[in-house]
Amino acid sequence: MNQIEIPERNLQLEIPAHWDEMSSVQAKYCLRQAVLAASGIIDPDEAKVRCLYYLLDIERDAESVRKERLLTDRQREEKYSRIAILCEELITFLFAVNSKGQLEINYTPVLNHFPQVKAGKVVLYGPSHLLADLTFGELRAAVEEMQAYFDSREEDQLSRMIACLYRPERKDWESWQRAEDFDGRRREPFNRARLDELSLITARLGQVERTGILLWFSHALHYIQTEDLMISGREINLSPLFPQAIREDSEPIRPDQRGAGWTGVLFQLAEQKVFGEVDKADKTGFFDILVYMYEKHLENQKAKAKQKKR
Repeated sequence: MNQIEIPERNLQLEIPAHWDEMSSVQAKYCLRQAVLAASGIIDPDEAKVRCLYYLLDIERDAESVRKERLLTDRQREEKYSRIAILCEELITFLFAVNSKGQLEINYTPVLNHFPQVKAGKVVLYGPSHLLADLTFGELRAAVEEMQAYFDSREEDQLSRMIACLYRPERKDWESWQRAEDFDGRRREPFNRARLDELSLITARLGQVERTGILLWFSHALHYIQTEDLMISGREINLSPLFPQAIREDSEPIRPDQRGAGWTGVLFQLAEQKVFGEVDKADKTGFFDILVYMYEKHLENQKAKAKQKKR
């Protein structure tokens, strides 16, 4: 969190410094402003000002507008200058500059701010934070559909990707919660044959939800590939499994690059039948598979070290 002081009001306020420090309500509001700016409906600076006011819980009511009209031109200029400086210092999470020097939405949370969404009258349930409860099959399908979307930029393809992650409540949810093998997954079991049908439902989602789910999923993939993770009380880093995900330059990773490396690894595991036939492997938690991959990597490293000593 960042702290801000307003001496004239004797106030000390906190403002989130990153998406993961926001509540779901805050994140959705700020993402909506970024989407409006990306669509050309409002100016990026206006989006930043709106986020600043919202996160600081400053309301622009009729009284504040009236007082602003009473300011002199110099006072008004000084006020706008202070606001611009605050936005420059505090609203740094909203946009990033791409390789072409253009601003683009920089939605990079680990937390899922969209645990459930409403598409028309249908409530859809999504993955937990950092994709922790995804199965191998869900991840494999979602990565394929995401890459197909980045190749085609077809909205129907994006709807298919979202349908890999978000589905209606399973019909036996009440009894399922009392089952011995209950795993906490509320959405109906993944069935690739249902993608066409479910994509018609996810197509009804608003642009903010669609953009947020896409960017969150792609960032989570990159985060898993590159950052330290705490899995079963053990800190591990999976970057050796995905060397192509590491960038030596300082240019931000684009969303369409964040899935790099997954397809080959996932299909290799499926072909090797490490967890049985593909249909059985698809039902395995993908973090279980990642831990297995990591253990095999450590074993290979130890074996190589022994060979060098001989």
